[in-house]
Amino acid sequence: MLFMEFSDNLKKSNILLRPKSTTRWDLLSEMVDLAVKNKELDSCDCDELTKSLVEREKSMSTGIGNGVAIPHCTTTRVQDIVYIVAIVPQGVDFDSIDNQPVKIVILLLVPKSKLTQHIKTLANIAKLMSNETLRSTLITLKNPESVIKTIKDFENIKKQ
Repeated sequence: MLFMEFSDNLKKSNILLRPKSTTRWDLLSEMVDLAVKNKELDSCDCDELTKSLVEREKSMSTGIGNGVAIPHCTTTRVQDIVYIVAIVPQGVDFDSIDNQPVKIVILLLVPKSKLTQHIKTLANIAKLMSNETLRSTLITLKNPESVIKTIKDFENIKKQ
């Protein structure tokens, strides 16, 4: 299987700049609602998936440090990985491993059938987000197009 870059799967409509939410629980709901609005999910699956994400967070925070969180869950409700990105310049408490507020949240909804791909995707996103320049650039961007372009540029640098 050819590995798809994170930026190849990211849709402009799935990028949330300056979300209204002030807590991680509200933010997870806001991100799942966006997936429903963009027809990535049926609205009838919304509560179940939000609950699954919240349970995952309560068992262990997905705040990986450096202002990044990657909440995720597997589901039979999607055919391909759904990526929703939220850029939160003011930060949200995600109970991260480094106790820093989270400013970049990358939500993954993964088909149960694609678990291996899921693990690789998580690892790649975590590696990409370990770049301080990328993180500090992302939180200053004003539109979804520039978010995708910036991520794509960093993925291309990484390949060289």
